[in-house]
Amino acid sequence: MLIAIHPDKSGSRSYSEKWSEFLRKRNIKVKYINLNKNDAIEQVKDCDGVMWRWIHINQDKIKAYLILHTIEYYLGIPVFPNHNSCWHYDNKIAQYYIFKALNIPIPDTYVFWDKKNASDWADKTAYPLIFKLSSGASSSNVIKVNSKQHALLLIDTMFNKGIFPLTMNEFKKTVFPPKSLREIINTLSRFKYGLYFCLEGNYPPLPAAWWLPEKGYIYLQEFIPDNSFDTRITVIGDRAFGYRRFNRQNDFRASGSGNFDVDHTEIDLNCVKIAFGISKKLECQSMAYDFIFKKEKPIITEMSYTYVDWMVEKCPGHWKPDLTWVERNMWPEEAQIEDFIDLIQKKNREK
Repeated sequence: MLIAIHPDKSGSRSYSEKWSEFLRKRNIKVKYINLNKNDAIEQVKDCDGVMWRWIHINQDKIKAYLILHTIEYYLGIPVFPNHNSCWHYDNKIAQYYIFKALNIPIPDTYVFWDKKNASDWADKTAYPLIFKLSSGASSSNVIKVNSKQHALLLIDTMFNKGIFPLTMNEFKKTVFPPKSLREIINTLSRFKYGLYFCLEGNYPPLPAAWWLPEKGYIYLQEFIPDNSFDTRITVIGDRAFGYRRFNRQNDFRASGSGNFDVDHTEIDLNCVKIAFGISKKLECQSMAYDFIFKKEKPIITEMSYTYVDWMVEKCPGHWKPDLTWVERNMWPEEAQIEDFIDLIQKKNREK
């Protein structure tokens, strides 16, 4: 068996390095490839599987989806992530339509593609609301809207010049006082970009990863109070890992706070049941689901095929689909490799 891996650079240790480590422990050959090159398809034709952990930057979202989709459907080579797992990644609007189609419990959500319809609705609805860009991780591009005037301003912006991802929150204080070097750097960055915006009246200079503004739609959700944490359930095959993430200080957002608890006895098992059910319906390889509670019942805010791996590894174990508990720390990459090997072996037996 020969597995092709496109190296990833995100995080202190990449997914690709761990995949390679777990494959070689199983005496499976690894071929490092560069799918950014013009001969991407030729590189993988002799391989049994292709793996690429791509992330939420516009270049990856365009090229990785197109290349992996072609390999999976036209070469017939198994890939990770597969189409079912990732076509909706970092796209809250796509996820909204999936959740509605499958009758999955979510906050009341409103997606408008027309400025007049959005403005008419905003003029009559109740506040506060939550505004989100379709893309964004770690609570970026998410703000609370407290008034009709604020909503109308956002609607006008989104149907005209648009908003660049990851700039929206630079003008708002999210963590203060900073408690870590990372938070200090983020606070200084927000101040720098905010000052630039105030003096120049323009968006700050953007790195290449943020080059595409979001516009032509508005995404608004009901605000559900009294949630001091969210619950993240990560399903990989027949394993579900769970932990709770607590909100930032004086904030309603939990994602990206860095404050989490892996005590599995504190996890509402209804979240685990729902997560397993969705993964089965979607036929996805790997998925993290974020839950909050409305009237004491779990509802989902979003899902993601990839995530911070070390937080999953900190979990003391995982649940099986029948909710039996398996006591074992495990890197998500190892679980992904186990399932990917099984998939390839099954495909080879069927030939």
